[in-house]
Amino acid sequence: MPSHSAHPLPDIPYWAWIIIPVAAWLLAWTVQVHLPIFDYLPGVALIFFPAGVRTLSVLVFGWRGALGVAIGTLITYLWFFDDIHSTVNLFYGVLLAMASGFSALFMFKLVQWWQRIPTDLSTLRLKHILMIVISQGLLSAGLHQLIYHIISISPFYEAQPLQACLTSWLAMAVGDTLGSMLLLYAIAIAARASVQRATYSEPSS
Repeated sequence: MPSHSAHPLPDIPYWAWIIIPVAAWLLAWTVQVHLPIFDYLPGVALIFFPAGVRTLSVLVFGWRGALGVAIGTLITYLWFFDDIHSTVNLFYGVLLAMASGFSALFMFKLVQWWQRIPTDLSTLRLKHILMIVISQGLLSAGLHQLIYHIISISPFYEAQPLQACLTSWLAMAVGDTLGSMLLLYAIAIAARASVQRATYSEPSS
């Protein structure tokens, strides 16, 4: 009798389960840095496309995807943010990386338990993905904003009133949610188009 106790992973080498999310995160970040129009505050974007990589990584690869996203996040904080190197040292970089990768995994597991979604994700629906994306955005934004204020990564985060703190948290949560949904939607469209092309290209019998 087949076992459905674990979500089956793609048939690829074990190390790739972590490397693929790292590469995908860095690719999404490369795209993001070329879209300054979405920048709202240091470390906050009104549309944040790497959030989609975060969601997809934990859905497909589980804790390995979360670890890959965490590694990718650490790389981006230590190499992409030249203007905050004086405040984000290795310790806080690791904290931010863990908040990015494992907050996503935590909310995915919470929604999975709450909605009784099996480990093979056979009953996963759009409403569940929305729950995961929104909850991930809220938690990740909250943890990031807390750390941003503790270390004051920019003058904005120094002695800000509660209203400004809530505004920056909400902006980050919205940016994560929008970026995640847009990226997942784009991937779904591309996958559907690829399937349709493969179907149409098959010779008729």
